[in-house]
Amino acid sequence: MTTDKKRNFLIDFAFAVVIILLVYFFLKYVINWIMPFVIAFLISALLYPLIKFVSAKLKIKKNKKPVAAVITALFFCTVGVLAGFILYKIVSAVASFIVGLPEYVQSTIIPSLSVAYEKIRTALANMHIEVDIGSKTFFDSIGSSVSGIVSRLMPSLSFITSIPGIVVTGIIMIISTFFISMDFDGITSFCLAQLPKKAADFVVMLKDYTVKILFRYVRSYALILAITFGELLIGFTVMHFVAGLQNIFLLALLIAVFDILPIVGTGTVLIPWAVVSLITGDYVKAVCLLVIYGVITVVRQFIEPKIVGNQVGLHPVATLLAMIVGTRLFGAVGLFGVPIALAIIKDLDDHGKIHVFKKVAPKEEQAEKPDEADADDTEPE
Repeated sequence: MTTDKKRNFLIDFAFAVVIILLVYFFLKYVINWIMPFVIAFLISALLYPLIKFVSAKLKIKKNKKPVAAVITALFFCTVGVLAGFILYKIVSAVASFIVGLPEYVQSTIIPSLSVAYEKIRTALANMHIEVDIGSKTFFDSIGSSVSGIVSRLMPSLSFITSIPGIVVTGIIMIISTFFISMDFDGITSFCLAQLPKKAADFVVMLKDYTVKILFRYVRSYALILAITFGELLIGFTVMHFVAGLQNIFLLALLIAVFDILPIVGTGTVLIPWAVVSLITGDYVKAVCLLVIYGVITVVRQFIEPKIVGNQVGLHPVATLLAMIVGTRLFGAVGLFGVPIALAIIKDLDDHGKIHVFKKVAPKEEQAEKPDEADADDTEPE
């Protein structure tokens, strides 16, 4: 390698490192600072086609601000009512569970544990092994511990429902959405005008590719959710006949939504449910829940990289690697963000807009090259 090539390589390497560090700093820190405005811009971009459509129907060409304000207000009213209803139901369910937990432990869990404890103690006694701790003392301590945990959780519950920071961030986001929606054309035109023409064209092109990849990404996870819902519904239908499980459709839907959420997953619901069923002696239900969880976990680990990779144009291994690296670096945001970013880069590279990856010749062309070389060698001098 010549000196010029080494220098060019070092310059390109340093440039790539700087870009990677800037992207990391942006995703790790800056994105959290400007997140209300990013969300506001995304919502405005989502509502913009509807604003244009309504304005065209009403034959409003110049001043679209009233239409934008009304549509944005309707959007937030609808989302607010739905979010408030869902939040109310979740908080009510959690509060009822926490309040009723001590009584459930005293009336159901502890008697079941006491029976199991006595069986174990009898078995140990038959083996001439004495246990000094009395069951009453042991299980009284469990009940006291549960009551203490509940007493500590109650203030936390009221604190969670009134976090000032979330309220302030939400207000900023809503106000920003109104301002951006009412002047979306002007804001986007001004931002693009600050860039050189090639850069502005690249931003517009990047936006189109991003929207396309995001649509495919959402479609792929909708398919995964549908598959998980189907597995849960089949499993709960079996449990309905063998264990008397009720409300199987609603339970399957809620747990399937949990499975899409980062970190949470179906295990957050199914495993504690199985453990409680096991403790209370409902062994059939416990086994069914564990089998359902095992099937969903195995299928999810197999289909997620494949479905997401096929939809966004990535190899399943690359998709899985991007998910793992993204989660390690940026948490839940990285789980979705890094595969999306990699898919956008690959799509741009495939269409020749950027040049990042070297192309691999098809196997047929690779096989022809040695034959051509051999033919050249056999030519007479």
